[in-house]
Amino acid sequence: MANLYEGKMAAIYDAMYQTFVNYDEEYLFYNTLLQENKCSSILEIGSGTGNLTKRFLADNQNYQGLDYSESMIAIAKEKNKNATFISGDMRDFKLANPVDSILITGRSTSYLITNDDINRTFESIYKNLKENGVVIFDFIDANRFIPFTKENPVIIHEAQFENTNYIRESHWDTNNLLENFMLEWTAQYYIIKNGEKEILENDFSTVRVFTLNEIQLFLYLNNFEILKTIDRETYAYDTYVVVARKKIIV
Repeated sequence: MANLYEGKMAAIYDAMYQTFVNYDEEYLFYNTLLQENKCSSILEIGSGTGNLTKRFLADNQNYQGLDYSESMIAIAKEKNKNATFISGDMRDFKLANPVDSILITGRSTSYLITNDDINRTFESIYKNLKENGVVIFDFIDANRFIPFTKENPVIIHEAQFENTNYIRESHWDTNNLLENFMLEWTAQYYIIKNGEKEILENDFSTVRVFTLNEIQLFLYLNNFEILKTIDRETYAYDTYVVVARKKIIV
């Protein structure tokens, strides 16, 4: 897995996503699913800079976050001084105590680019869930995303935070589509000064998008029962959200 959002990129991500995502709506969405499944302890994988964290804490929830980026965790800790964060890899982690629910938010599944990555992640999740625990995660829908990016190879997102205007230009290479619906994503991040674009950072990642059938099969093979599938539109890409329960192996 690449070094995601380290150093300067963590602060840029934090600033831009304040505009991209309505975190109050995001919290309400996930918390509704958690309450439907009577979950009282939560691990959020891909907790990032802690924007959902503070909403879970404000609701006095038993919450902890896990992220691969130490730079993101550093920002999250500044915002949420009483929260518990773990620097770790979703493919291989071990909690002190199993939890009722594990969330993978922010389309972090996109960075699981091999079948082994996915299977190892679900194995780790399975081991860290209580009996009848649930996993809730989103993923980018390949059937819609690949045609969209082929027709729109450059996608521009604008954001404003603390009186600063940001632009992200994303470039998706669909001409050389890799195995397992993997794509190469390059992005340039700018701020606007005196009406002109000033480059902040360049970013590059190999990411994977999934079909719903693929995800269903991965869950089946890793002993999860799907409870609910939600077709959800986000700020940038069409996604599915899946709620699945750990099955007890007899």
